[in-house]
Amino acid sequence: MSSSTERRRSESANSRRTPTPPPVDDTPLAAFFAQFAAFSFKENQSSNKNFDRLVKVLRIDAKDPQRREVREGFKDALVQEFNTRFGTDGNDISNWQNLCGVLRIDPVPDSIKECRKCVWDTHVNLVDLVDSPRTGKPVKLFASVEELRAYTLQTEKIFPKESAYQGGLLKELLREITGTYFGGRRNGSAKRKERKKKQKAARAAAGGD
Repeated sequence: MSSSTERRRSESANSRRTPTPPPVDDTPLAAFFAQFAAFSFKENQSSNKNFDRLVKVLRIDAKDPQRREVREGFKDALVQEFNTRFGTDGNDISNWQNLCGVLRIDPVPDSIKECRKCVWDTHVNLVDLVDSPRTGKPVKLFASVEELRAYTLQTEKIFPKESAYQGGLLKELLREITGTYFGGRRNGSAKRKERKKKQKAARAAAGGD
């Protein structure tokens, strides 16, 4: 096989794994912040920092009912942003491979089963994951759920657990994180106990919002 043919196949595979990102102005988070004429959305800034600035611009305190309404809109936009960036179909291998690419998993697996395994073994904050394609900043990876939990609490980057806008892929990720199941693997009592321990730590890392 010629080198040019191999190169074309490689480029074709990469194009399937790395979808062209939408223009920033067309993303759900940008659309959410655009509702507020007095606010300027900074695409290179984290979602949380943008939200904190918005609250200051609107001059709403924690007890103001408007803050809850704005917060709920922000949470929905985060979920929709995930869907836009990573897809909604948990049975689409290109969605899993895109996730693997953002998580710097190399080489990217060629099966959904292997992609899932690699993603489950990677500890990452979901807000950072959503922000990474927009800001261009590599997503921060953690060595353990304990480190992730500490970071999540410190930064208050808590991804909403429930939303009407959740697609299948996000629901699967959130099930794994919050402990509805941990991959569904049955490998003996010792491993089940270990999974329960991981579930407890993962629930603490996910926080509540």
